[in-house]
Amino acid sequence: MFRLSPKAEIRTADQIGLPTGEYQQVQYVTARFVRGKTPKRWRDFPDSERNWAALAPEEAQAMAEQLKNAVISGRVQSLWLSFDPWGEDDFLSVDFEQGRAALLYNACDECAAAPCDPDRPDAWEDAHADIGGQTPVPLACVLENMEKAARVILYFLENGKLSPETKWAVDFTGDLPWV
Repeated sequence: MFRLSPKAEIRTADQIGLPTGEYQQVQYVTARFVRGKTPKRWRDFPDSERNWAALAPEEAQAMAEQLKNAVISGRVQSLWLSFDPWGEDDFLSVDFEQGRAALLYNACDECAAAPCDPDRPDAWEDAHADIGGQTPVPLACVLENMEKAARVILYFLENGKLSPETKWAVDFTGDLPWV
């Protein structure tokens, strides 16, 4: 069984001063799709040019729409959205497993935040959805509605902020908000 970390707080998105490093918008986006389910117009970027912010606005909008549809239809395995152009720091990771989306914002040693519904009856049981394939997540900190997950992800992608559509468990020391 999990529980909320003693250092964590449940907050609304507007109560979280999100550390983003030197950039205020998402720069780097990478997605791993279910084999054979990559959207037709989705493109990967060469390593030296993997920069979402460099896309023309209409291309970014088209790719965001494809990403939304892929999330809703269960065709995405994982996502990585970073403020850093190289995808190394200040990032939102998303892993999908068994119809659940495990999201974690990580600003190394400054902040870790995950969507949280601590009032659900089974909140602190294992969600069987792991971040990065190795970090277990409680049911309180996953999204089970893929339409909502897509909206939360796109809000972050388009605004560089956590979505106000959900509450967030946040730890301002950078540790996981649950133990």
